[in-house]
Amino acid sequence: MILSLVLVFLGIAVLVYSANVLVESSSGLALHLGVSLAVVGAIVVGFGTSLPELAVSLASAVRDDVDLATGNVVGSMVANLSLVLGGAVLISRVPITTRGQSLYLPLSLLSTVGFLFFIRGGISRWEGGVMMLLLVLSLSLIFKWGAGVQGDLLPTSKENQPPTEGRYDLKKEIAKLSVSLIAVVAASYAVTEGAIDLAERWGVKSGFIGISLIAVGTSLPELVASTVAAKKGKHGLIIGTVLGSNVFNGFGIGGFMGLIAPGESKDGTIISTLGATLTLATVALSAIFILSGRKILRTEAGILIIAYVVWMILVGS
Repeated sequence: MILSLVLVFLGIAVLVYSANVLVESSSGLALHLGVSLAVVGAIVVGFGTSLPELAVSLASAVRDDVDLATGNVVGSMVANLSLVLGGAVLISRVPITTRGQSLYLPLSLLSTVGFLFFIRGGISRWEGGVMMLLLVLSLSLIFKWGAGVQGDLLPTSKENQPPTEGRYDLKKEIAKLSVSLIAVVAASYAVTEGAIDLAERWGVKSGFIGISLIAVGTSLPELVASTVAAKKGKHGLIIGTVLGSNVFNGFGIGGFMGLIAPGESKDGTIISTLGATLTLATVALSAIFILSGRKILRTEAGILIIAYVVWMILVGS
């Protein structure tokens, strides 16, 4: 029990510190390359912070537990667009600017719908191959859109101007980014494992642990990185991280599941008519907030978090 407590508190400390380094390194890389923060958020931070979901889902699929793998992916996608997005606004107390960033939303919605479509009843290798092709297409579109978008996506203050070639060490910054990303993922794993052990010791049911602690735990990297980015005013990084992570979760993890460990669903609760409807409704709600105005306010953030709790209760019951 003491070890579990140490894992949780030490993991949280490492998470916060590493997320700060990750956000700063990502911002510097975006400025150096001349692309938007959303591009780096989607491709580097978003995909990198999805490693816990990839590890859990592949391990489950290899053990012929397609349902657990599916639940992890769907739960993480919903958490990103509700809990992570809403939590970043509430914790930082700063409205998130969405102007010019809604270009990435169609890909996130498509990946969610696509995953639910392909995973029904299980997943085959050809379906996994199609999803991997969609991932490659999504990557190219993200980079193409981000390279041409400026505005709020690229900081313009004096302190955030691109460093000169002599001062910016690209290899060093990439190394810092990589190490901080690994630290974020490892710390998230430590926190999740510690929390699950404590919950089991305190008599919490395994079903609740699966739909809450594991789903939230694998989304911790996105939540912490997005919260730190919000406090630093790097809103493009937030939207890029959340939506990029969803694209990787849907097309990337789904593709890997199909190619490496195809299998059939034995339960299908998460992709039942009710589960799919509630999932798409929650995703659509966040889409409305992203598209409806220039900022996501704290009131809207609160609604997103409530929607996540309602989704978790109804789908998990």
